Amino acid sequence: MYTTKFYFLSLNTLLAYIPLELSFHIKDTRSPILQVILGCIWLLFFPNIPYLVTDIVHSDMLQLYNYADGSSLPSVRLWALLIALFLVIFAFNLWGFSELLKLARYFKDKFQVHPFVMRMIIGGICFLSAMGIYAGRFPPRLHSIYFLTDPLKVFDIIFLQWSQKKLEFVLLFFILHLGILTVLYIQNLLMERKFENI
Repeated sequence: MYTTKFYFLSLNTLLAYIPLELSFHIKDTRSPILQVILGCIWLLFFPNIPYLVTDIVHSDMLQLYNYADGSSLPSVRLWALLIALFLVIFAFNLWGFSELLKLARYFKDKFQVHPFVMRMIIGGICFLSAMGIYAGRFPPRLHSIYFLTDPLKVFDIIFLQWSQKKLEFVLLFFILHLGILTVLYIQNLLMERKFENI
């Protein structure tokens, strides 16, 4: 019987769902104070969405590819696990970044924020998220719950401890964010053009 370590996907999916759920409530609530509180919690958990992309590294555990002869293992169960991993990553990033743009549009309209300023805010959120991905993926590997149990240590590790390697990865993950946003932007343009032709 095959055994895998894909149990991590359940927890990571739950953590990625939290900011999705929060984004709905942020737009629905009428209390500015509650919006700020929910917004801070959303910002704390948002990195869990693009973090799912880095879970691709775990696909090696399935050992589906034989590098010796270039063949693939004909296991329906293991391929199903790989497809499940891909679908979770794809779906949550699609939903998560779509909600990020909806939140940005909501606050831009509500507070009459200049589009350039809003783009800078989105960029700042993406950079913070990239820092969060690095902190969660590489030693000492911080978990979202650590923000509650030891916030000073988290602040020190994320914002004060830097190295060339950390900067390189943070920039790489930042480019990941920009890439996803660019894909969504192009998709929106294509959809608008499609409706114009109807």
